[in-house]
Amino acid sequence: MSGNRPDVEAVQQSRPRTEPKRINVAISPEMVRALENVIENEGVTLTEALRRLVGYGDFVYRAVKEGGEQLTVTGPDGTREVVLL
Repeated sequence: MSGNRPDVEAVQQSRPRTEPKRINVAISPEMVRALENVIENEGVTLTEALRRLVGYGDFVYRAVKEGGEQLTVTGPDGTREVVLL
C-alpha cells in the first residue's frame, strides 16, 4: 500500500449497505414522456432513466430549498435563470 490511502476493502466494509427499494407508482403522461425522452436520448433502460431524473430532481430541490441558490442553465442559445417556487 502506498502513502496514506485506506485499504479499499476496509472502506467498503465500513460503509453500511443499503438495498434498493422497489416502489410501484402511477405517473402522469408528462412523466412518461420525460422518461421516454431520457431513454431515447441517452440510450438507457427505463430504470436508469428514472434514476437519473430522480437524481436531477433531488439536486435541484436541494439547491433551491436548502441553500436558496439560484439556478442558471447554459445552452447553445445562451444562459437563462431557472426560478422554482
